[in-house]
Amino acid sequence: MDRRTLFSMQAGLLIFLGGVILLAFQRQRKQRRDPGAMWFAAAYFCSGIGLALQAERGVIPPFCSIILGNFFFMLFGALTHYAICATTAQRNRTWTYLLALDVTTVCNFAYYTYWQPNLIFRVQEASLVMLVMYVALITALLRVREPVIRPAMRSMAALLGLHSFFGFLRFTVEVQKANGDVLFSWLGVVTIAGLALCYLWMDSLRVHAELEQSAMTDPLTGLYNRRVLELIARRELQRAARKNLPCSALMMDIDRFKLINDELGHAAGDSSLCAVAGVLQASLRSVDIATRLGGDEFFVLLPDADETTAALVTARVRNAIDSLQMRTMGGHVFSVSVSVGMVTRRGADMTVEDLLHASDIVLYREKQVNRSINPSGTGGLQAGGAQVQPSNA
Repeated sequence: MDRRTLFSMQAGLLIFLGGVILLAFQRQRKQRRDPGAMWFAAAYFCSGIGLALQAERGVIPPFCSIILGNFFFMLFGALTHYAICATTAQRNRTWTYLLALDVTTVCNFAYYTYWQPNLIFRVQEASLVMLVMYVALITALLRVREPVIRPAMRSMAALLGLHSFFGFLRFTVEVQKANGDVLFSWLGVVTIAGLALCYLWMDSLRVHAELEQSAMTDPLTGLYNRRVLELIARRELQRAARKNLPCSALMMDIDRFKLINDELGHAAGDSSLCAVAGVLQASLRSVDIATRLGGDEFFVLLPDADETTAALVTARVRNAIDSLQMRTMGGHVFSVSVSVGMVTRRGADMTVEDLLHASDIVLYREKQVNRSINPSGTGGLQAGGAQVQPSNA
């Protein structure tokens, strides 16, 4: 296959894949407002235009085929670097240097095209510049901290590393063979397609992680749901049984929650639920598992916690919830309190159902005691009847 046909094929592939990326990320950009996909598609479009111009060398003026062609083609490095950093929320200053390198390179190309024509030198310089750009890209890809997308990012880095290795070998090829870039271009086809697939794979990994997270968590509070509790708690209880360790559990609900909804509105109820969930997330140990069972009921599993540890955790959670101050839109301040049922179990017969049932019984007894002490039924509710903002919790 001659050079012109190969470059034209690569140009068409670049432009086609750029369009695919742009369309595939249309929904993603609307939801996350992430401009990375747009820049990645722009990198493919510009590179495709550049190769299309280079394919017509000898047919169109050298300024278009060599100067503009290489300028647009080498924009790939700068634009892709910007796209990766935008997508992964990295600080990005390197792309401006890569853009300046592109401009400097095409200025040299002008010199070695019009004043000192030298095709081999131009090809070698382009290979060196692209090598520098790829090293910068690989560095950005390896700096990605988001665990979910690391497989896709590292695959992109591996493709660029392979391309850079053969690009380095291209120096020796070009010394002996002026059109050795034809063979190198075949690797470019693989790299072009591979990078685009990896970028689409990255979005797929993110979407899968988001769906998995949404299936595991309560949408209002962000705590785990009942399904996750059964999966994780069963594993923790089996581990505790094998090692003969205790395991405690807390069942809790918000006192007079119906009264909050009736007098302050459902926004106040949602605000209270989110506030209690926030206390749990901040007050519990990293190994503890907090879940929202439904309504105003919360369940917390405390692995390896005996009665003393569970009592300390309960006191810490109570104190944090008692200190909550929420404000209605009308400026009224209200607070909430919780009732807690605490149980501790040991032995191989521990089950999730047993902990749920036992802690629920203790919770019911505590609520009965609280109601006998405070029969008026106001609990911690201290506000007039007004709607509240959930975000004020």
